[in-house]
Amino acid sequence: MNTTTLAGNLTRDPEIRYLADGVATCSFGLAVNRHWQDRESGAWSEATSFFDIVAWRDLAEHIALSLKKGARIVATGRLEQRSWTGDDGRVRTRVELVADDVGGSMKYTTIEFSDSAID
Repeated sequence: MNTTTLAGNLTRDPEIRYLADGVATCSFGLAVNRHWQDRESGAWSEATSFFDIVAWRDLAEHIALSLKKGARIVATGRLEQRSWTGDDGRVRTRVELVADDVGGSMKYTTIEFSDSAID
């Protein structure tokens, strides 16, 4: 089973595109911060990992209409690796989270839902 959940902040506004057949796709970046305390020294450390997230169809449109850079979200989906050859002839590889669901994170703030979201 390949299911991953990430929680973090959008690093850029979602970019929506439509394929020739009208299918929507949306992509954005997510920064995931991790904090830990060294057991021996007691010093705090931090590391940030960056992920590319892709969504399709209705989810893509909902994300593009709802989220902005800086929003804190939780995204669940599957990891996929894709490769392509760049203009310079070098093979490039990227691992993306293909989102099945995306929602607001309430770890540090509250969220207000619209009436249409409560159906």
